[in-house]
Amino acid sequence: MIPRDTAPGTEGSGGADGIVLPLTMVGTSIFDISYTIEAVVGAGQKLSLQVDTGSSDLWIASKSCSSSSCGQTNGHLYDASSSTSTGKTFSITYLKGMVSGPIVWDKFSVGGYSLDSQALTAATVVTSEPLSAAFSGILGLALPLNSIIAELIPPVTSNSPDGAAWASNLFSITPTSAAPAHRFLSLLLSRPGSDAVPAQLGIGRHPEFITQPSAVQYAVLESDIRGTLFWKVDVRVITVWVDGQERPVQLSSVVNGPGALPSAVLDSGVPLILTTSAIANGIYGAIGVAPDSKGQYYVPCTTPLNLTITLDDRPPIPLHPLDLTSESGSTFCTGVIQAADSVFTAPTVPADIILGVPFLRNTYTVMAYEPPDDAGTFGASGDSIKPRLGLLGITDPARAMDEFHTVRVLRQPVSTSNSSSSPLPSNTGATPQHLSIGLIVLISLLGFFALCLGLFAVRWCVTRRRFQRRPEAMSPPDIPTETEGGYAYARASSCDSTKRRSKNTIDPGKELYDDEETMRSGRWEAYMQDYGVVDLGLGRQDEVWGDNTLVGGAAPARGAHERRMSVGVPLLSQESPGRVDEFGARAGDRTSMAGVGTLAGGGKVEAVV
Repeated sequence: MIPRDTAPGTEGSGGADGIVLPLTMVGTSIFDISYTIEAVVGAGQKLSLQVDTGSSDLWIASKSCSSSSCGQTNGHLYDASSSTSTGKTFSITYLKGMVSGPIVWDKFSVGGYSLDSQALTAATVVTSEPLSAAFSGILGLALPLNSIIAELIPPVTSNSPDGAAWASNLFSITPTSAAPAHRFLSLLLSRPGSDAVPAQLGIGRHPEFITQPSAVQYAVLESDIRGTLFWKVDVRVITVWVDGQERPVQLSSVVNGPGALPSAVLDSGVPLILTTSAIANGIYGAIGVAPDSKGQYYVPCTTPLNLTITLDDRPPIPLHPLDLTSESGSTFCTGVIQAADSVFTAPTVPADIILGVPFLRNTYTVMAYEPPDDAGTFGASGDSIKPRLGLLGITDPARAMDEFHTVRVLRQPVSTSNSSSSPLPSNTGATPQHLSIGLIVLISLLGFFALCLGLFAVRWCVTRRRFQRRPEAMSPPDIPTETEGGYAYARASSCDSTKRRSKNTIDPGKELYDDEETMRSGRWEAYMQDYGVVDLGLGRQDEVWGDNTLVGGAAPARGAHERRMSVGVPLLSQESPGRVDEFGARAGDRTSMAGVGTLAGGGKVEAVV
């Protein structure tokens, strides 16, 4: 009997029935939110790994690592003493930082699905990676073609240990009654400050939150000339809604060439939505916002960005306006959609848009390795791989606008019961409770005395402030430092690993705060420089990002698409893996480049082996 995960929030019993596992959201500010899952490695060691739909390989910082990044885990490091060496070494270099170490085989279990010989990297060198006690490595969930480990140790069809990625081995567990009967993974991401939507990873099972799985719409993935590499789709329409009027954004593609539709990759490791300046300018231009002198976008905090995105032939997907700007404690908020032309003009980038966490919070995402029937039901698994991406929008745009007004204009939190997302099942049969008259009178008297005391306190504070000098210094909250950069797009540090920047002394003869333009640009520049997207040469060190405790006030965590590859899918073909892989590409087409992507071009394919 395989032991099953019993963590709160777990749904299902595992095995052929599948299981839904809770994810932990780590961090609170725009750049430091990660979604992690607990794994059991080796001799029963429990470690948290970040769930990443935009990368390919599984690596964990090991006890043999002495890098400063590994020291940030507070001892939560992988003990590889029970593993078996493969004789191969993994190495990947990011725009800022790198990871390397021996590839080993070891026991690996998630949600009770136990693998005796999973190939993973026991990282001995980890530089400029924001590891923390909350997570010690990466579990990649992307498609297989560019997996570095699989390139070095090609998957085989026998039961011999190989380099197949976790998803490949998961759906190939024997006996088949112990493996998920339905070959798909699914993802829900929660919003900070709200428990209306759970953060969950589904393995062959839909979460209870999704009451109508048949409403999920599936489409064939967009491919590159070397095969199906990512959870990648066509972007048909982007519409900004202003005062009830639609303003379509003119779309263009750098990757697919003139006249072609842009493509997008879904990546849970990226905390932003990144695109070209042409598309970003069109989006913000619809609400009268232009980039500043550094090319970044800032929106008045009370101005909603009401946006829908149409992917493939699906209906438009509304995005919550609280997910599209992030408060920074000033009048202007940072736009979560940002341009990164230097990234998208690189020949290895596979898409024109990276749809990171702000997008994924508004959808139920199903990463399927076989197509469902017309009712959305998955049948018995076959011997072929036909990847499909399923999406279901979960945001009510009208209610989302009301929530934006409540949070950004009225400065109030949003109650879970009024959430814009599909509600969780609730008990509607509760009987209202009533207070006794005597208790009401007592509460009223206490309230009166509290009001009098409060008025006195206000008067005293006002009188005192008249004679109080301007403070000589201010203590800003923490923001990530330059040494914590990692993945190219946005591998942001967790709250555990941030370090306080130096404080500047305030000149009594000057205004306490910088002008608005300086404060706004400084915040974004610090982030972009820290995490390798651009080098802006930030000079000041006292600009800060305030943590937001209201619902939806912060966008998430880390990621780097340009420097990551993809995860595997079951190798079920009897074809020799040395000749043709599971997506019809020859082994020589694989690449160990530390980048996402492939050559431009290609179309949609359905690979059957």
